[in-house]
Amino acid sequence: MGLITLNSNQVIHRSGDKVESLEIVVKGSVSVSANGQSITIGTGGILGVAEKPGAEYIFTYSANEDSSIFSYTFTDISDIYKVVKCNPKIAPILAAQSVKTVVLSLDKYNDDYETIQSEYDRLDTDRASYPMMAVSVGMDIETFPELDDIEPPVKEYALSEWQEKYFRSLNSKEDLMKKACYCCSSDIANGFIMNAVEALSFISACRDKLWEYKRGFQKETGKFYQTMQLAKAKSDDLKRNGSDDGVLSIDIHNALNTILQYADTDEEVTENFKKAVTEFKNSPVRNDTTDESRLLRRNVAKDFYSIYTAVFLRSLKDPHVPSEIMMFLMFGFVDENLAGLENTRQLYALMKTYTPDPEGRVVTIYEWLKKIYSMELEPSRNEFDEDYFTALRTLKTNGEISEEQMEFMKLNPLERLKFEIKNLFALGNRMTFGRPTTFVPVFDAENVIRPLESAYITTQRINDFYESIKTIDFSLFCRQTIYSNPEIGITQAFVDEDIMPYTILMPNMGSRASLWQEIEGKRRTTPARFIISIFNTETLEDVMIRLCGEFRWEMCKTMQGVHWNDVTDPSLTSMFCDYLQFYKKNHSLSTDMKEKLRGDLKRYSNNFKNVFIADYISYIKFESNSSPRLNKVSREILFTYCPFSREYREKLVDSPIYSELIKKHSARTGSLARPLSNMIRKVRNEGNEVPTELLDQFDYLQK
Repeated sequence: MGLITLNSNQVIHRSGDKVESLEIVVKGSVSVSANGQSITIGTGGILGVAEKPGAEYIFTYSANEDSSIFSYTFTDISDIYKVVKCNPKIAPILAAQSVKTVVLSLDKYNDDYETIQSEYDRLDTDRASYPMMAVSVGMDIETFPELDDIEPPVKEYALSEWQEKYFRSLNSKEDLMKKACYCCSSDIANGFIMNAVEALSFISACRDKLWEYKRGFQKETGKFYQTMQLAKAKSDDLKRNGSDDGVLSIDIHNALNTILQYADTDEEVTENFKKAVTEFKNSPVRNDTTDESRLLRRNVAKDFYSIYTAVFLRSLKDPHVPSEIMMFLMFGFVDENLAGLENTRQLYALMKTYTPDPEGRVVTIYEWLKKIYSMELEPSRNEFDEDYFTALRTLKTNGEISEEQMEFMKLNPLERLKFEIKNLFALGNRMTFGRPTTFVPVFDAENVIRPLESAYITTQRINDFYESIKTIDFSLFCRQTIYSNPEIGITQAFVDEDIMPYTILMPNMGSRASLWQEIEGKRRTTPARFIISIFNTETLEDVMIRLCGEFRWEMCKTMQGVHWNDVTDPSLTSMFCDYLQFYKKNHSLSTDMKEKLRGDLKRYSNNFKNVFIADYISYIKFESNSSPRLNKVSREILFTYCPFSREYREKLVDSPIYSELIKKHSARTGSLARPLSNMIRKVRNEGNEVPTELLDQFDYLQK
């Protein structure tokens, strides 16, 4: 033991060696590392304080540069006290460095957690991109069911909030502490050091759990990533060779000509569109806000939907639609140079590996237009909120069409298709893009601000989100209807039916999702229609929760009709409007809450719906996870009309802010369940089979 001189990169202790000594860094710096991660200990730092005497070293210690250390025997934790006691002159430095080591260790632990969390988050993206990658190199697509059972990492909090702030504050005031506190006595310095040693041991234990999770994660994902790496290696090799001999042999040339030839439409329209796309592609400023650029984008959009309509109609009769055509129909792809080679290849692979939604509820715009053209569904409302038949009557009233023309157009598939393309497609495409002033309907590489594979919205991702949010807001898509069956003595029973919306994937890379309409026509039990970019640049969860909040508000307005803001007829919208309109007189709100609400109203331009949506997002993301964000009044309204599912209510039942609300909810559902239970019992006693609708409603009231 004694002074030891070290060369740069010289190892002092290796992980797995026996712990027998403590060292003080007297010159230079030392790296403390494990699992490829490290922190640096400078002059005055004590090496080994996070280790257990007689056990094996957890970390590896090595010199970052030419350094010197002083070594002491380490057989018991009390030896740390002795080391400081015999070095009173440098005790302040030792204390300061111990505190700094705690802060560095906390930062590294937080970084490690974020790294592991990002690896877990990336798994979904990699799983989504794998089929495309496999197809691109001609490999068979394998399944990896073991990936379905992987849980996200759990962050253990090594120190309490006050402890972490305590050490960070000490570290930020290092110079002052060394001059005014640590130097007062070696015992004081020792107290800070021993406190730091205890904190380091907690951090080390949490870190071990985190890395244990990572080892398990790597084991479970090993086979998948080996397979994916092989596919990637083959893909890279093909790219290096400058050719693709696998399925992705898509060195597409003259896609625009192919699309225009396939459309086989009016010659003038064809030439104008070709000229507009060519000028747009060759412009170096095509996406700025100058008049010249706006004109270029308008010229492209002018004939895009005419070309799309012609291509769509021909594709319905073609059993072998060319790849360029399907890419155009699904993604708005028109030119390989405008899209870029890599994007073109990815679009091709995404088109080839696209899996339709088995339920037909999440669809591309191409699939949606086929439903409209086949008259499976009615066209969507127009920009004036008129449905197809109302719009026709308006045209007739204005003298633009005759009675005969109106009757013909009602059942004409082509007229229905044109109405849908003019309204939902053209307007919705611009709306979901999110930047109306720079919108262009064709796929442009300059709009790709996020990798396609991570921005791509699959049918599975949408359905997974719906399943996830319904575990929280279980009544989100429920509509109340009346069931009757006089044959078994049921004249009237109110039942709630789960009606999932249609979600239409618009062919652009945008940032928004929007509620196009909450019901079809006048029928209140028809699915809503949501639209979202097929390549979304935002976090899908955030975009979709906002969309669900908008749906909640608009659906309530539709169901309530003219009484949507009439507080004498209590509903979600009427109660929320009353709360926002008279918040200044509400004695349940503190002065701070009222001031915050005033700021929210100003931020959202006094738009009550937008204030509600913001509260709904907080309600779903934070309140459901026991992290309060709302005031008492807003919370009560949301819980009354958008109650949490049983699973979440059970988690919150002991929470002071939710316990009373949950009791009221239980009493309310109990009062609804009792007569229903009596009705079911009566039907059984009379020897009749209980209708599924009643059993489902009883189960619904237990959710």
